Amino acid sequence: MDKEFIKQGLELIKKADAAYLTTIDKNGFPSTRAMLNLKNSKKFPKLVDFMSRFDDDLTLFFTTNTSSVKVSQIINNSKVSVYYCDPESWHGFMCQGEIEVVSDKSVKHSLWLDEWEMYYPGGKDSEDYAILKLKPGYVKSYYQFNQSDLEL
Repeated sequence: MDKEFIKQGLELIKKADAAYLTTIDKNGFPSTRAMLNLKNSKKFPKLVDFMSRFDDDLTLFFTTNTSSVKVSQIINNSKVSVYYCDPESWHGFMCQGEIEVVSDKSVKHSLWLDEWEMYYPGGKDSEDYAILKLKPGYVKSYYQFNQSDLEL
């Protein structure tokens, strides 16, 4: 694995304001939405220790409602892409792979932040609180007028 390529991508992931998750809708079209970037260390300092355990293979986690359209799209077709960018430096990093809905309560509890109660009124054990996990199989970067890609 190209360590410098991955390092640059990880640096962008850790500072990007949002992650843009693309799923495939029921008609076969891409559907993109902004997600909380849980690897952003400034926005989510309480999650840094947990997230850093997954830096080597770029595993990404997202929270969402189990009842959301994106979860039903993922159940129907787990192929997704996630895009991170810094528009000021024209740096983009895309991760592709098959995403999964995590049922492991220890992971759900490790990622839980009390301020999310407004999104998930039942708390970390709510049936409507879901974690998505992506271990990318392919990544692509655009940075300083260079494009690179890598199969993981």
